[in-house]
Amino acid sequence: MLFDIIIANFGFWVNLSIPIIIALYLVLTNREYIWKEFAIQTAATLAYVSIIFFAAFSFSTEIWDTNYYNGKIKSSTYYEEWTELVHYTETYSCGTSKHPKTCTRQKTRRDYHSPYYQIITNLGETISIRRGDYLKTAREFGSKKVYLHRSGQVSFGDGNKFVSYPNKDISTAVGHSYENIVAAAKGNVIHLKVPKEDIKQLVKIGKLREYPSLYKGAYGETKLNRIIDTTGRVNSNELLKELNKLSIKVGRSKQANPIIYIVDANKFDRSFRDALSQYWNMGKKNDVTLVLGIDDKNIIQWSDVICFTNNTDFIVDMQSDFTGKKIDKNIMLDLVKLITTEYVRKPMAEFAYLKENITLGWVWQLLILLGNVIISGFITYKFLNNWDRKRWNKTK
Repeated sequence: MLFDIIIANFGFWVNLSIPIIIALYLVLTNREYIWKEFAIQTAATLAYVSIIFFAAFSFSTEIWDTNYYNGKIKSSTYYEEWTELVHYTETYSCGTSKHPKTCTRQKTRRDYHSPYYQIITNLGETISIRRGDYLKTAREFGSKKVYLHRSGQVSFGDGNKFVSYPNKDISTAVGHSYENIVAAAKGNVIHLKVPKEDIKQLVKIGKLREYPSLYKGAYGETKLNRIIDTTGRVNSNELLKELNKLSIKVGRSKQANPIIYIVDANKFDRSFRDALSQYWNMGKKNDVTLVLGIDDKNIIQWSDVICFTNNTDFIVDMQSDFTGKKIDKNIMLDLVKLITTEYVRKPMAEFAYLKENITLGWVWQLLILLGNVIISGFITYKFLNNWDRKRWNKTK
């Protein structure tokens, strides 16, 4: 996708074409500039422009993002330390100052491999954990020794692994990088319904908070802090445990990442959803963020949702099915039920048309153009003034 964005950018072709046109003019009109040099300058220009545009789009836009897959621990593993005997070839100087020569010889060394611990999820993800995390899992669920054959091992009684398989569901959330074309082109997709001054004020008073962060669970697994309560009246820990557990059911089957954001309905109406959507750039591609407004008795007065989906029935039900209910564990069940029965994630491929709207700022464009002029000018100067090598006779 990033490659498509770059080649759809007009500035890319301008930077690529100008040096090549100049080089083509020189090769046709100047006897001191040959076709071989034209090929070298063209290749250098293509390499510079491609690399610099890739770096500029990567750092100046929000194209790279992270979304979270929800799964569970499949196994927790401890790999023992071990020592390996490695055979390798060493090169050394064996000639004289007048007749330098390079020789080779066979040598061996011992490489020590440290012990390490990791979790494997049901989605095939790997999570590095600490020794204490593994020991807790092994004490609670037991462990099994697995003998491993390692090529070159010279140590004895080690190099094996111990695996523990939990007999209960332990939820995980693991980040995966992706190209978020919506965030990169947010000016074309995310309508700025809320003034920036209002956004800043909501952030200042703590009602608009950052996207949920990861934290470590009891067994070393990573989890997402998917309950955000700005009222201080909700038992967030209890709800978080329940929603983490239920997220396993919709992680793989529906590619969904449920989040609940709670505000005071006495202070904010349904329009708060627009402020949150704008602040979070509409969230990640698999997020289903349920925004709830509750009263002093924790009764839901209004609800709304932020997600990418083509199913309007799902959005309507998310806006209507929670009103009048008390916020407790049953709300988590209702949310997961709606996701399971109605939610269909909208593929990012449907936003591919936005790639033509993602551009670099004028400062970046100017810096790239100046760099291109300097590099191309330097190469051209060197070619035209390189009198120490044989040239083709272009006048024949």
